[in-house]
Formats: sequence, structure tokens, C-alpha cells
Amino acid sequence: MKKLIIATALLSLGYSGSTLAAHVECMINGTPTQQEYSVDHCSSTTNSPRPGVAFRFVSDRPIQEVTWSYSASNSGTWRCGTSSYCTFNENGRFGEFLADANACVTRVLYTDGTWENSNYCAFGIYNKPYSSIPYSE
Repeated sequence: MKKLIIATALLSLGYSGSTLAAHVECMINGTPTQQEYSVDHCSSTTNSPRPGVAFRFVSDRPIQEVTWSYSASNSGTWRCGTSSYCTFNENGRFGEFLADANACVTRVLYTDGTWENSNYCAFGIYNKPYSSIPYSE
């Protein structure tokens, strides 16, 4: 029994420590309900013909700047720069009914002058209302 309690305590400590590790979160914009950032993956149905995905990099260390790498299945505008935030806004032109956007932090520069190459990513997937899909006969 003592070993079980110790093992459970160690697993709990390991899990709580991993929640503080650096990661990318995402959230779908243009939804009928309020969304919250979630770690590594987000998904939702949208009610907008021009939905978007917001990404943010979270670290337990103070960040000076980050380098983003990103892609999306539909066309749109990316606004990332070197801050901890990156957004994709779809332009609403044709595209897929079920769409996705992916953003990764590939390099982090911390305020103490140290840096790391990384691959912290989040993947957002959303579906658009049928009314936003062009109709063709």
C-alpha cells in the first residue's frame, strides 16, 4: 500500500510539472459559443464564413521573442510577428468546409538571453456553415 501511495504521489508531481512546461495553445474564433485556449489542439463548429484560429505560446520562463512556423488548408491572413501570439483569419473565399490551421514555435529567445530551438505546436480544426460554401450547379 505504501508503494502505491508513493507511486501515485510521484505521478501527480510529474503531471503537475508537465503542465508548467512550454507549449502552444489554440482557440477557434467565429463560433456560436465562447471558446477557451486549449493545449496542442482545438476544434469547433463556426457560424462565420470567415473563421479564425488564435495561437499563443506559454512558458514558465519570461519570453523575449519567438519564431513561428504556420500553415492552413484554406487561404487567409497570418499575423504572427515575434510575440507569443499568432492568429490566422480565413478570407472566406471558397476553400474547404472542414478546414485547419497549424502553428509551431520553432525558436524561443528568453529574457535572460538564453534561447532554444523547439517544435511546440498546436493544431486547430473547424468546420464552416454550409451557407458559406459557394453553390454550383
